Amino acid sequence: MASRINTRRRRRDRARILLAAILLLSATVASMALSGAIYTDIETVDNNTFSVGTLDISASPATALFTATGLAPGDSVTAPLTISNDGSLDLRYALESTTTEDILAAQLDLTVKSNVTTCDNTNWDADGSVLYNGILGSTAVEALFGDKTQGADAGDRTLAPTAGEVLCFHVELPLTAPDTSQGLTTTATFTFYAEQTANNP
Repeated sequence: MASRINTRRRRRDRARILLAAILLLSATVASMALSGAIYTDIETVDNNTFSVGTLDISASPATALFTATGLAPGDSVTAPLTISNDGSLDLRYALESTTTEDILAAQLDLTVKSNVTTCDNTNWDADGSVLYNGILGSTAVEALFGDKTQGADAGDRTLAPTAGEVLCFHVELPLTAPDTSQGLTTTATFTFYAEQTANNP
């Protein structure tokens, strides 16, 4: 009888020890979880660089394309002008002319052409495409080709980065010029307006 009682006590004691071990283990795991004992990792992606493009139109020569003095009816002058895209963005451009007076400027005929093989008084009209043909300009501004209004417009010219084109300018005082143009002087300013083509329909 005593033997059976002792056996039962030993079993109860073992069960209590096992339960205590399980409770201790559970407490330890819970404590580790609460203390942040988990795996972590981090990865950095650096060296992200952003740069902005440039819009830069240039003309050569940049001044005094013409210096014509003592013109008589029937005389003409011709000169090439190189337009370049010195920026890193595609561009489109338009051209306007402004003069210092209106009487002589309205008598002088201006023709602007592209793709002319030889831009001189003898050969300017042999080939190429006419971009403008009309008066030299006016004090009120004369639009020669294209439109400086933002966005693509009829007549706008486009240039890729590092590209350029030669425009041939021909100015003539016709034989029909009236006497009122005698002794007059006018100075013309050609203004090129450029804008980006990207995201600018």
